[in-house]
Amino acid sequence: MAFLPRALLLLLLAVVCIQLSGVLADGPDRCWCLNSLKKRVPREEIEEFSIFPRRSKCDNVEIILTLKPVNNSTEVVQRCLSPETKQGINLQACWNKYGHFIMSIAFLNQ
Repeated sequence: MAFLPRALLLLLLAVVCIQLSGVLADGPDRCWCLNSLKKRVPREEIEEFSIFPRRSKCDNVEIILTLKPVNNSTEVVQRCLSPETKQGINLQACWNKYGHFIMSIAFLNQ
């Protein structure tokens, strides 16, 4: 008889976990970039970049630059670039034309 309440409790726990996993899979509940750079970042300082389109919880296109380490540092520095700057527009055009995987490799090899 003690089996039935335990089984129901486990079933309820499983349902809650499944519901939470769907909520967490949607991503953060806000934009990642709260402040964006308005000035150009020299190409030689950029290791890679990612572009995130508008999504359900963020109305902005977000460009996140990963900068090359300075002075043998192991710290990863990321900065947001405004998608409205000339550099932001150019990065979006390359991203859309070549795709993120190919563009990242081409950008890193130059």
